[in-house]
Amino acid sequence: MSQTKESVFDLSLFKRLLTFISPYRLIFTVSFITVVGLSVFGAARPYVLQQAIDNNIANKDYEGFMFYIVVMLILLVLEVVCNLLFIYYASWLGQSVVRDIRVKLFKRILDFKMKYYDKSSVGVLITRTVTDMERIADIFGQGLFMIFSDILKMLVVGAVMFY
Repeated sequence: MSQTKESVFDLSLFKRLLTFISPYRLIFTVSFITVVGLSVFGAARPYVLQQAIDNNIANKDYEGFMFYIVVMLILLVLEVVCNLLFIYYASWLGQSVVRDIRVKLFKRILDFKMKYYDKSSVGVLITRTVTDMERIADIFGQGLFMIFSDILKMLVVGAVMFY
């Protein structure tokens, strides 16, 4: 018999999961800063391109255009560096949080009575612990940050467009 449960977002459970981040505040902060950098640098490139086209190509000022090309390259390098740092630290954070949860879960499973194991299927226990941990790793690894990054990028692009 297959157990299917509809997945619903539980805020209290999410808050409990966020408590596992507290030992890694510095890494979380670095990841957050790199996400902000990604959003700002990603949104700045179209603005710099617009300035280069409007101010320099229209006026045939090729020296000024070269300046904007250098600025674009610098922005691109900064965006790549932020992306590399983000991937590294967000993945490290996600794996560290998952490791802590797995250790806590393993200790908890060891405390179960033998009667529980007689009633429960080993496959169900293993599947739940492994797949749920992978989902949590995805959320903490990059999912949470990418949602914030995309929202921030939309806000920055919107601000630049209406400025």
